[in-house]
Amino acid sequence: MQNKINTKQIESYGPIEGIVLLGGGVLLRKLCLWAKSEGMPVRVVTSPRHNCETVDDESLADFFLRQKVENISTENISSQDVIKFLRDTKNYFYLSLGAAWIFKESVIKSLVGNQLLNLHGTRLPQNRGGGGFSWQILMGNKFGYCALHVVDGGVDTGEIIAFDEFLYPANFRKPIDFENYYLEKNLHFLINFIKTYRSDNLSVNSIRQSEYFSSYWPRLNTEINSWINWSLEANDIERFICAFDDPYSGAQTLLNGNKVKIKDICLSPQDGSFHPFQSGIIYRKSKSWICVALKGSTLVVEGLYNEQGQDILNSVNIGDRFNTPCSLLEGSFARPIYSPKGLK
Repeated sequence: MQNKINTKQIESYGPIEGIVLLGGGVLLRKLCLWAKSEGMPVRVVTSPRHNCETVDDESLADFFLRQKVENISTENISSQDVIKFLRDTKNYFYLSLGAAWIFKESVIKSLVGNQLLNLHGTRLPQNRGGGGFSWQILMGNKFGYCALHVVDGGVDTGEIIAFDEFLYPANFRKPIDFENYYLEKNLHFLINFIKTYRSDNLSVNSIRQSEYFSSYWPRLNTEINSWINWSLEANDIERFICAFDDPYSGAQTLLNGNKVKIKDICLSPQDGSFHPFQSGIIYRKSKSWICVALKGSTLVVEGLYNEQGQDILNSVNIGDRFNTPCSLLEGSFARPIYSPKGLK
């Protein structure tokens, strides 16, 4: 029988008879497909917010229907419906993947017997919280992690029972680059973990997190947080815009009083250094890109879109200036709060 996980110390784990996934996202779909290919039972508890997310024009709800995956969508993780849904899953591998609920200790114990684990994609305890790859790009961090830790009622505070470390390629600049590489690495990591503990009860070399090194970063939202501050240094502006590039809609600013989104950028010092007062001015234009003055460099922009997502690059004029009023910049520091339904 599988040992009950003690959140204070884990000594052994396994065997694994099936999988329960809580949350959403692409990785959850890939794990469902792998489990089905292995003939391993899999159930999913998701939220209304995740259930309507689409991948290749298919919602998560439709994916479950097409793949015949047992699932339940709920706003309340401690509801009797969820408890009933998870009956007969005592020896399952319980994994949270971006789950929308706050797991209290009492809920963890009553729901899954203190056996809930969470997958975290950055170093712990230094980078707890959300915001994903946008924070990583902003900080210039190329280290990647696969960290499996116990959910103990705190925010990414439980002891780590398995981890791996890797490097993202140096040319990665957009969140989509990091995301695709992360999915490949973490899918392989999780499959190896499940295979290791699938048949036997084996010892675990767990690692307790030290609060001395901890830090926390909140979730981000492109519509709220992506307003460009044109007074920043050129390298900081470049990282900021990249942080909200694909798969997001782009960093935003105003052009002639209208909101626009900027994507697909790079820096070029070829034209020399500009004064801070010139920052944001479009000083050169071609058929497929524009040059924007920054403090000390040039921002080459290949993607410029209006609020409807239409390409407006060819409609801009040299001498026009991108700018973000102080009121919008101040609003960009607001913290987005999410519920199982979505953004509050």
